[in-house]
Amino acid sequence: MKVARKAVRDIRREQLIEAAIRAISQHGIGETTIADVVKEAGMANGAVNQYFASKDVLLLEALRAVTGEFREIWHQARDKAGEDPAAVLEAVAMAQFHTKVCRHERISVWVAYWSETRFRPKYMEVCTESDAEYGEALMMACRGLAQSGRYKALDSEKAGQFLLAAGDGLWVNIMLGLITRERAVDLMRAHLKSVFPRHY
Repeated sequence: MKVARKAVRDIRREQLIEAAIRAISQHGIGETTIADVVKEAGMANGAVNQYFASKDVLLLEALRAVTGEFREIWHQARDKAGEDPAAVLEAVAMAQFHTKVCRHERISVWVAYWSETRFRPKYMEVCTESDAEYGEALMMACRGLAQSGRYKALDSEKAGQFLLAAGDGLWVNIMLGLITRERAVDLMRAHLKSVFPRHY
């Protein structure tokens, strides 16, 4: 019975976190209210207080949810790629365009949190940790391919940093409706080909 109750509690928490993500994508962080969240979740007004100590705690958990979602996607992509350095780099670089995270709702949420990082140290901590881990994975993948592919003149650190920055820029362009996700994928593949022409 306790297990069942705990499972229901976890489900309700997840529903509220997902509702908070949807609300933030529509209203931004500053304008998102508890009323917006419970409306999105289809729950009673007091629901948030039953599962989260405060609105701030809920918003932080929503950020952890989106960063965790992305982390899981690129980890799985990297692990599936096997041992081939070119496959690993492609998998890690292209993971940021996975349909689960590369869509208007999720990108809007990322941008909303990043815009608040200067004022909220906890947001900065979570965002920079996520970016640092992904950035390091990109640089490691670039190093691996540069070494195995004998791209001796290539600065793999700069290549990895550029891939990270390019992904952010493409995400913003997708959010603004300037390009499609498919076009962003094409552009990233074209860049990989220009840097590692013997492998893409």
